[in-house]
Amino acid sequence: MRAGDAVIAQLDAQVDGIDTDAATSDELFAVVDLLDANVMLRRSLSDPSAAESSRVELASRIFRGKVAPATLEVLSAFSAAEFESGAAFAEALEREGVRLKLKAARSDGTLDTVTSDLFQALSVVRDHPELAVALRNPSYGAAEKRELLERLYGGRISPVAQAILDRAVRPNLAAFVPTVRGFLRAAAELAGLTIARVTVARPLDESRTARLKAALEKSAGKPLSLQVHVDPSVIGGVNVVIGDDVIESTVAARLEDARRQLVNL
Repeated sequence: MRAGDAVIAQLDAQVDGIDTDAATSDELFAVVDLLDANVMLRRSLSDPSAAESSRVELASRIFRGKVAPATLEVLSAFSAAEFESGAAFAEALEREGVRLKLKAARSDGTLDTVTSDLFQALSVVRDHPELAVALRNPSYGAAEKRELLERLYGGRISPVAQAILDRAVRPNLAAFVPTVRGFLRAAAELAGLTIARVTVARPLDESRTARLKAALEKSAGKPLSLQVHVDPSVIGGVNVVIGDDVIESTVAARLEDARRQLVNL
């Protein structure tokens, strides 16, 4: 585990002990938007040269009375932690807001639906490069990108999934696809699952998906969340990525391997 991962894990545990509610995530998102617009504030709240108590006091002075006590407690915990940059501080706070949305979905029994909606949205963007380019284009503001997402998914996915996707296009983030993948990892962690990204040439029916899931779980020795992506270019077979492990048995991969062997003759 990297040092940054250890900090995030510790903060997750701290936030889990705070009496948050549905409004907490929305207030955290509002704070992140403020930090995106105010670089100096972002840097001040995460300045490693400042004493931990000074950063916490600054957060209290700025946000006390403007956000709920639970939100302020979360902000204090994050201000006390050490981040490599102001951008990393804002990204971690954003992630916690998303995680709280997902926790609420888990509590009301809709986490599977939200996760499925996020993955389907991810698949649409991944399958249409022009959408990925538009969502990455810095000349479009966050509001314009969110309007595009609304046209794509509005009314067809759960409100929680839509709210989470809206956060994937805020300024200073990586591209849409890796950002949403990060959100999906957080959802899998909350469900006690590991993500298995599966690429196939043609859609799998429910029976084949269930058999594949059972086989992969038996091999991995742990419960998995299958995210199946259809890519005709693999021709046949299946590609599976579980963490750092890659299982490659596609026809395209075998043809490429044969081509390389011929070139090296």
